[in-house]
Amino acid sequence: MRKNSVIGKNGVTDYRAAQDLHQQALRQGILDDASNLLLREGLQALSMRRIAQMVGCSTTVLYTMFGSKQGLVNELYLKGFAMLCQALEGVPKSDNLLEYLIALGQAYRVFALANSTYYAVMFCQTSPEFTPTKSCIQQSWSSFVLLVSTVQACIDVEIFAEDDSQEVAKMLWAVVHGHVGLELTGHFTDSASAAERFNRTIRTTLAGLTHQQFPNQKQRK
Repeated sequence: MRKNSVIGKNGVTDYRAAQDLHQQALRQGILDDASNLLLREGLQALSMRRIAQMVGCSTTVLYTMFGSKQGLVNELYLKGFAMLCQALEGVPKSDNLLEYLIALGQAYRVFALANSTYYAVMFCQTSPEFTPTKSCIQQSWSSFVLLVSTVQACIDVEIFAEDDSQEVAKMLWAVVHGHVGLELTGHFTDSASAAERFNRTIRTTLAGLTHQQFPNQKQRK
């Protein structure tokens, strides 16, 4: 009896684990479909009924998971920043802090181009009726902790002349975000040229902060 009881307990555990995986997969599928719908057709198309039809579940399931449409968009917003944070943390560490900053910028660009629907929810006001809560905004900033800490490391070893890591990080973010935004809105259509311009822009910006030039940096003629 005791042996059967143990087997039964494991069976319940396995079943619950399978349920959890199913719920996670369903949640991710809902978020992905909602993100694509939002970008294609705007907020007016983002109804719980429409999403339920797309993913093949009841609206009750959606309300149980997200509470409301606002709650669902909150999830899209936070999920995007979590994905961005993961992408940045995946960049291999380097003893060369400037090259590491460049690699972080490149990872940001790759993330934005590969996840344009999430990026739109995060930054492009695709959902004009959605205003991130203070909690959401605070959580989103956690994605940039790595950038700020790396900038601070550059200040500590006197690579940068500036002494405000938060401000320098925001400057670098603005440069990267601006270039990525132009790409996503179709202004830089040649991907190879855009990538080269992106790298040159970062290097030129960092050179201005450090008062030094990078090796092999192309100069305009």
